[in-house]
Amino acid sequence: MAKKSGLTLEAELGALSALVGDPRGEEARAALLAGLRSKRAPVAARAARLVREHRIDGLEAELKDAFDRFMRDPVKSDPGCQAKLAVLEALDYGESMDSAPFVRAVGHVQLEGAPDTAGGVRARGVLALARMGYADFDLIVAQLLTDRLTAVRHAALEGLAHRGDRAGAALAQLKISVGDDEPVVTLAAMSALLVLAPEWALAELRAIVGGKDAEARELAAVTLGQSRTDGALSVLLSALERCIRSEDREALLRGIGLHRSERALDAMLAVIAEAGPVDAKVAIESLVARRFEPGILARVRSATEANERAPLAALVDDVFRR
Repeated sequence: MAKKSGLTLEAELGALSALVGDPRGEEARAALLAGLRSKRAPVAARAARLVREHRIDGLEAELKDAFDRFMRDPVKSDPGCQAKLAVLEALDYGESMDSAPFVRAVGHVQLEGAPDTAGGVRARGVLALARMGYADFDLIVAQLLTDRLTAVRHAALEGLAHRGDRAGAALAQLKISVGDDEPVVTLAAMSALLVLAPEWALAELRAIVGGKDAEARELAAVTLGQSRTDGALSVLLSALERCIRSEDREALLRGIGLHRSERALDAMLAVIAEAGPVDAKVAIESLVARRFEPGILARVRSATEANERAPLAALVDDVFRR
């Protein structure tokens, strides 16, 4: 149990701030130990952040003790979960292989008369368990995929992809099938599926980009574009060839614009040179993220000059000045 300090909060924080110039010296270590043992959550949080930022080792036991301490009467001892989260981050960045605090973390809910403040704690817990290859990781992800907080569901899917076990693809597929109210979660599920089971994912995303759900089409196009694999680009280009309505082609063009390959660039330049004003405008806007690549602007200008269906020069000037 932490001893009661006679120092004020400001004094305890000041002692930690003073060690930033020499975080690895003996005095700094003593100050960090005192900080981690403090009963005050802001002090322990600051000490844990310093341990993480400066990669200071040998303090895993003290970090775990601090986590245990702030898990007792957590609303009172650590409102907002700042100390618990900082400690977990220090343990995770320090590559602790003790799963116990992270398993406790994924089950922790902290209601303070307001929304649950322990979302970050659960998210960090599941990411750490993914890193260490925890045996029951998939079971934990299955629980967290129905978490009330978007950030937790998203972290569970990120952890699934990071772990890299193909067996976890079933959970990503299930999340895509049942859907989610938050697009960022669906996007994470699609990305995880593409990482864990690429061939299956390409077939699934091919069906989605050709489907009737506009939001799902857009998310699938983004997923394929961000993956930057040749197979994903082939799915997008094939869907673009089959697509009739310009409003449906927009998502596909933006997805292709995210694919930082020469093949994708050639496809976009062809659209700029040959398509009508709506598609050409989307293609130009989608290439703005590549504007700092050598020669891109000149190639876009050349493509616009070849287009006899739309005046595009002014648009290029406007878009590429952003």
